[in-house]
Amino acid sequence: MQFDLDAFRQIEEGSPRIKVLVGEFGSGKTELAVTLASYMQKSGLTTAVVDMDLVKPYFRTREHRQRLEAEGVTVVAPQGKLSHADLPIMPPDLTRVLFSPEYRVVMDIGGAKSAIVLGQVRDRIRSNGCEVLMVVNICRPFSANTTDIISAMRNIEAASGLAVTGLVSNTNLGVETMQNHITAGLQMVKEVAAITGLPLRWLVVPDWLYGDYKSDEPVLPLQPMTTYPWEA
Repeated sequence: MQFDLDAFRQIEEGSPRIKVLVGEFGSGKTELAVTLASYMQKSGLTTAVVDMDLVKPYFRTREHRQRLEAEGVTVVAPQGKLSHADLPIMPPDLTRVLFSPEYRVVMDIGGAKSAIVLGQVRDRIRSNGCEVLMVVNICRPFSANTTDIISAMRNIEAASGLAVTGLVSNTNLGVETMQNHITAGLQMVKEVAAITGLPLRWLVVPDWLYGDYKSDEPVLPLQPMTTYPWEA
């Protein structure tokens, strides 16, 4: 089943220009950031992806620079010797893409530690229109129940100074993901949505299940691109 890029573009054109992805370790923010940026660019939207995730030196958006730039996506991330540094570094070109109305911007942030850096640019982000999406994978630590998920979300909000505006259900076990995992994750995220009043923005489904998994929620197919050390 082919993903409808025209319908995707229509949805995104009605959404805030800047998309901030936050969540706990292992939630899948980076894969989602890469996928969203790729879809946006392919749909005809000029897109930049910003890597501000300080926590995971192996799994960050900047590792996908070559592929994204080949597709026409602008990658804003530390370069050279700083590209693998776990430091609160503001990437070059960040201000340019935040203030340029022609860019759709996807920001890969991370948990509370990385979200602290957002405090330096939150006013710019707010003034240019943003949505802050909490990415949830209930198969990862600190995300197994509604209390933990909401607690993590509040910590990120406190650190960043930005309120979460929507939820993304991204429950998966990598290549071992099955439909029952997706269903369990969706149910949990719906419970969080009911408690917090936040909308469910996307239900993420791995591409090998896309078309087979039926849901009334907006479904986003994802093709995993990261090779983890234990899979190499």
